[in-house]
This record gives sequence, C-alpha cells and structure tokens, in this order.
Amino acid sequence: MRRRICEGAVSCLSTRGYHGTSIKQVVNAAGVSLGALQHHFPAKDDLVEATAEFLLSRSVKWFQRAKHNIDQDKNAFGDMIRRSWREQFTTDEYGALLEILVAARTNATLRHRIAPKLDSWRRDIEAELRDLLPVNDNNAEALEAILTIGRCMMTGLLVHDGLIGDTKHMRKVIDAWIDLASSAS
Repeated sequence: MRRRICEGAVSCLSTRGYHGTSIKQVVNAAGVSLGALQHHFPAKDDLVEATAEFLLSRSVKWFQRAKHNIDQDKNAFGDMIRRSWREQFTTDEYGALLEILVAARTNATLRHRIAPKLDSWRRDIEAELRDLLPVNDNNAEALEAILTIGRCMMTGLLVHDGLIGDTKHMRKVIDAWIDLASSAS
C-alpha cells in the first residue's frame, strides 16, 4: 500500500510539481482512499519524505543491479553512467525527486527530513561507482569530487539542456565528462 501511494505521489509530482500536488490528487493517482493514505502518511511532509526515500532506494538498487550486469572492463564506468542517464535521470521518477529537492531547498522542515536520506544515497551511489574506477589513497578525494561533479552536472543538464531539448548536446557533455572522470581516476 505504501509503495502504491508513493508511486501515485511520483506521478503527481512529476506532472504537477511539488506545489501543484495535493493529497487528493495523490489519492486519485494511487487509487486508494483518503483514509488509507492518511493511515500511512498523516501529513504531506510524511508522504513527500517517504516518496523521496522510495525513489532514492530504487536508485541505489538500480545501480546495484546494473553494476552486477555490466562487464567489468575499462568501459564499465562509462557504460554505467550512460545507462543511468537513460534509465534514471530522464524519467518521471527523477523529475519527481527533483521537485522534492527543489522544494526542500526553501522549506526548512522538508530539508531537515530529506537531507539525511540524500546524504546516505550519495554515499551508497559513490560506493557503487567507486568499484568501477580504480581508487587508491592518493586519488580518493579527487574521485569523490569527480562523482559529485558528475551528479551535479547530470542534474544541471537535465534542467537546463532538457528544457532546451538538446539531447545531442547532453550526450556529448556526458561522454566528455566520462572521459575526464576515467582519466582522472
């Protein structure tokens, strides 16, 4: 039931945005009663927090599955990043997460609830990607910076170039970043 409600919230957030999403809309999208939603999520912040956690958890699981299925060769890192762009960043799920993150920027209560989950997600994702790039004591900090820059770059590309609709440019930038990240490790 919680998953179904979170999926309904994702649908609403990705199409209507954070401020345009109401509990009633989530109830309709999830196909549940108001009482069922409120049993699991008494307030909108509870629902949004659970939805963010749901999306971040799915992202970590995606990386774990993808890493397991990817060939562990010199192209593994680039293949993973390109797949992540196609299968994660350009989805309604990421759009919903982006809405939550933007709302948390100015909503202190929401930020307080979301920030620890986002930090945990960051550490988990970096651990998955770190296995695809050689890490030693000399480059651990540089690798962390590279992965952070990559995460920020992909979000920025989605927002800026996604609005423009320049998918060719986005792929070019991602490929260039993969080359830089691979050579820096």
